[in-house]
Amino acid sequence: MSIGIKKIIATIAIATTITGCGSGQMAQTRLIKQVTDGVEAQSDEVRLRNVKVIKTANGQGVLIGTLVNWSDQVDAITSITINNQPAIFTAKSADLIKNKPITFIGQIANADAYIPALDKSPGYRIPVTFTFAKAAPLTLDTLIVNADGIYETLERYNQTTTAVESNS
Repeated sequence: MSIGIKKIIATIAIATTITGCGSGQMAQTRLIKQVTDGVEAQSDEVRLRNVKVIKTANGQGVLIGTLVNWSDQVDAITSITINNQPAIFTAKSADLIKNKPITFIGQIANADAYIPALDKSPGYRIPVTFTFAKAAPLTLDTLIVNADGIYETLERYNQTTTAVESNS
């Protein structure tokens, strides 16, 4: 084998190991679970998706997220706590019926949950606990997001909260 071919083979072998092409099933990019600000979890057949808390200009902690029951058996949300405080929870129905999502915030919102005063700043994580009639209770380590950008005006079930603009 000539020196040139040995260099090419060596270069390919080094490039493969350096770039991670040989990582296979344990590649770091394959192991990423959270791709948005919201967290995801599951209790029995109840799936929680994109759960986060928005801190509004008036200091409320407003829950965002979607819950979907995949089971044929109806379940229900019995309580929600945000940062260890009982949330004010209103909904069209607390029942979790198969493939009928309960959505907090947005044009299709059919529920609302918030605490009047959130003492943590955006960027911190706080516990949010969902308690169900049948499924096991679930506590998520949830991110607090500031009420700006897409979260400046929140379309909430039975109410609208708009961030207060300062007059400078």
